[in-house]
Amino acid sequence: MVLGIYGASGLGMELETVATLVQGQQNRWEDIVFIDDDETKDGTTLLGRMILSRHAAADMFGDKGIEFIVAMGEPFLREKIFSILKSEGLRCTNLIHPTVSCGKDLELGDGIIAGRYCSLTTKAKIGNNVLIQALSTMGHGVQIGDNSIISSFDFIGGGTVIGSNTYIAPHCCLRNGIRIGSNSIIGMGSVVTKDIPDGVVAYGNPCKVVRMNGKGMVFG
Repeated sequence: MVLGIYGASGLGMELETVATLVQGQQNRWEDIVFIDDDETKDGTTLLGRMILSRHAAADMFGDKGIEFIVAMGEPFLREKIFSILKSEGLRCTNLIHPTVSCGKDLELGDGIIAGRYCSLTTKAKIGNNVLIQALSTMGHGVQIGDNSIISSFDFIGGGTVIGSNTYIAPHCCLRNGIRIGSNSIIGMGSVVTKDIPDGVVAYGNPCKVVRMNGKGMVFG
């Protein structure tokens, strides 16, 4: 089995470090490669690893010989790539750093990435294609929807529900038992004490809705 890191860019390089560590401890893959839709990169290398297009990788390894993680830092791009892979019958795997703290009775989807020293605590429910970056912490029973991103140094109180395609920026503190809607953005350093609706940009201390989130995009 080969691991394909989908995105030969900054986040992809960070995830290559995690994948290399996991490979050294678990020997999960025969090789690790980068996947990128930029055809000019096809056949080149990054960090000494081959860069291939999705179709070239599928032809080279076969759909049973390669599994993927999505190295995209925006929810709408994560959703797009994950949907393409699933539609083509390609498998997304979970990449969990060895230092991650895992509680009991977890429900984990496919394509989850969890960085170093973050926590997946008891009775958490994590949807498909979720990116949980290093040093983030969550309480019991947290729910996170598909394609969402939890950034480094975030604290999510127990029982909090986060919708799909939502981006929580670094250094945010979310009170226990609140709901953050889908397709929303919580800005850096926010203290969230009340529910946040779908499709908005919100930030501050206390966190307040600032505007609607056009097209569900984080940047631009």
